[in-house]
Amino acid sequence: MIQRIYLKKSDDRSHPFPTARQKLGFDEAGYVEEEYFFEGTANVYEENGKSEKKMLHEAMPYCNRCLVRKPEDPERFSGNVVVEILNATAGFDIDRMWIVGAKELMRDGAVYVGITSKPDVLDSMKRADPERYAAISWQIPYSRPDDRSGAFDKVALPRREDCETGLFWDMLTELAEVLRSDTKIIPEGKRRYLYLAGWSQSAAYMFTYLNYFAFAEAGKGKSVFDGYLAAGGIHSFVVPLNQNDYGRETDITRNMITHMPVPYIAVQTESENAHFGGFETRQEDSDEEELKYRIYEIAGATHDTKFSLLDYYAGDQDMERTGCMPDYPALDDYPNDYPYEYCFYAIYRMLFSWVREGVCPPHGNRIEVDADGENRRDALGNALGGVRTPFLDVPLAAYYPCSAVITEDGKVVKHGLFGHTEPFSADKLKKLYEDVENYRSLAAKSAKLQVENGFLLSEDVNDCIEEAVRRAKTYGM
Repeated sequence: MIQRIYLKKSDDRSHPFPTARQKLGFDEAGYVEEEYFFEGTANVYEENGKSEKKMLHEAMPYCNRCLVRKPEDPERFSGNVVVEILNATAGFDIDRMWIVGAKELMRDGAVYVGITSKPDVLDSMKRADPERYAAISWQIPYSRPDDRSGAFDKVALPRREDCETGLFWDMLTELAEVLRSDTKIIPEGKRRYLYLAGWSQSAAYMFTYLNYFAFAEAGKGKSVFDGYLAAGGIHSFVVPLNQNDYGRETDITRNMITHMPVPYIAVQTESENAHFGGFETRQEDSDEEELKYRIYEIAGATHDTKFSLLDYYAGDQDMERTGCMPDYPALDDYPNDYPYEYCFYAIYRMLFSWVREGVCPPHGNRIEVDADGENRRDALGNALGGVRTPFLDVPLAAYYPCSAVITEDGKVVKHGLFGHTEPFSADKLKKLYEDVENYRSLAAKSAKLQVENGFLLSEDVNDCIEEAVRRAKTYGM
């Protein structure tokens, strides 16, 4: 139970980490950034059969935080509140669902709330600002058992044995309850719609939350949140209820959506559409009353991109100071730079309309896959099918979902989360498109088609075309 929630003041010396200020036109959009600490107690649970839980430890004390980004003018608040389960995989809070959707969220007037989801990130927070984050604690007063269930998962390895990841589930439910009624964090005067979003490991968190908490804690026929957006989901990773059970063998079909009476949208890139459990948990769209589900697979895009993992953090002094600055781990010259954010702008709007107005979103083509689970590719090297943009309909490069990396023992292997790009030569571009003006015309035709399909917003058309033309000129057309 949350017993106290309070604003952590910011000034020139101390501010939230990570911060969105000075990025993506934040100030220009009239947005402000706040950080709230909340203290209370949470239970720790263990499984008691599939989709059932029982108490393991009761009322464990904690102090956590959430990032809040909202319109400075309360009148601009749209009623939409997007809560992101911040991703902890890299040892700091990655706000990927903000990064890929910020432009649309700020246009909409939505309130964004990012909640720290794992004690793994506490060290980076305290390196960023020891005084500011001194109170944050997930520490447990008990010892871990010797008969642990299994080895830790390498991708989602809990870094803090003195803390408990399982405190998160109650934290999330209780924060959602606060956001329903609070008038300090959320502007009053409009009906609120709460959406839960997560990327990668955080999408896996969502599957567990849906199985054990989202409906059980809300009452019969209800959901804690009004809609869900899970992107880049690693379906092969089943998040356990408590930290002792990381690494246990489990059925990945638990990460399938079988009961969903409120809108749920899944978004996958070429990295995950058929890998990381994506093929084994493949589902089809549904408009049934008890299963409102859409799946969109964005061709050309990969789990990490130049924009979302490199450009966004470039020059970030907080990241540099904490030693968390992301890099491109591959041998390939060009990291994947497919601009999938245009699709996310449209998908956020789809979700809002589906929840608020009952407007069912369009269906999207799936990426074509061969018998070996590999994405089928056209003569230019790009994926067939999937949700598309002008960058793939009239491509200037081939976008691949893997990169070559060197392992510690000197072997070159494929890295399946950060793909690479192979730009076409100037001669090839001339043969394909003749000149820049013809290319612009073709890009505009594709943009019009994708607006009709629902995967590009009309207000983004000009930016999309101009970016494509700029790239064409960069590549020598």
